[in-house]
Amino acid sequence: MDGPVEVAPGIWQVREELSAEVPLFLHVVVGRRGAALVDGGLPASLPAVERLLDGAAVARGPGTTGRPLRWLLNTHAHHDHIGTFGPLRRRTGAVVVAAPGAVGWLEDLDLNLREFALHRPDIIPDSPELRAELAPTYGEPCPVDVAMTGGGSVRLGGPTVLEAVELPGHVTAELGWLERSTRTLLLGDAVTGTSWSFFHGHVLPAAYRRSLHRLRELVREEDVRMVCLSHYPARSGTEFLDLLDIVEAYLDDVTATVEGALSDTPTGLATVWHRTCAAMDRAEEFRGLAMIAAHLDEAVAAGRARLVGPDHYVAVRSTG
Repeated sequence: MDGPVEVAPGIWQVREELSAEVPLFLHVVVGRRGAALVDGGLPASLPAVERLLDGAAVARGPGTTGRPLRWLLNTHAHHDHIGTFGPLRRRTGAVVVAAPGAVGWLEDLDLNLREFALHRPDIIPDSPELRAELAPTYGEPCPVDVAMTGGGSVRLGGPTVLEAVELPGHVTAELGWLERSTRTLLLGDAVTGTSWSFFHGHVLPAAYRRSLHRLRELVREEDVRMVCLSHYPARSGTEFLDLLDIVEAYLDDVTATVEGALSDTPTGLATVWHRTCAAMDRAEEFRGLAMIAAHLDEAVAAGRARLVGPDHYVAVRSTG
């Protein structure tokens, strides 16, 4: 595990490994009057968060010194982004901020688990084994103090201001945070992993495309110098635009593969899931299933596929 590093003036980062292939980068932004932690990792991330706060000279509770931790800013409510918010809120009195659509998942972890991982028990059974695998990644529910939409802001003193940017796609409600004085953009999973052994996934493909376009515009319009992401190393604005090219090409590949699994014969969602995972060499698990179902819904809405029965689809071939 790497020690805390200052990636931009007043913006600190620490890296931990969620697995051999998935890194997690946690960030704290420090202003004259206090600090804001952007996302909280898993429950087991608390030691890494504490090292991050210590490195940035931010007080993390009674008996510690430094600028006060005033804000806990959420990008989205997946379990690897909210796990330490409960204990940190109790220790520090920091204000929890999240998108309105994320509030339910932060405050009701059973709802979070059901909708995130157990959404299709007819295809992926709600088994004791799956629950045992996921249970350690959920901590405790955390009240949300402020539900913030795009354009809202958090002031940390002096020129340090974090402005919320709405970036749905990976989930239905996600925020990025733009720190204007350093021209730094802090993101959760608004840009997903493309090379993991499982699908990182997105549940709103069309919105995801729009968010990637919005990020491209934002980097250019605001002259963003640094982009800090949850699962990629920090990079310059120019390097980030290159990453967006890769992610958009990957999204095209997912779309083509999902729709290519259809034919004139009715094909079930489970079969499309199996075929897509095999074609793209990804594990069959709940994130990919949700993503593939969303792509099928988009294909139907766009007239490229037709729903012919519960969870069964046929391709609509172009006659042009």
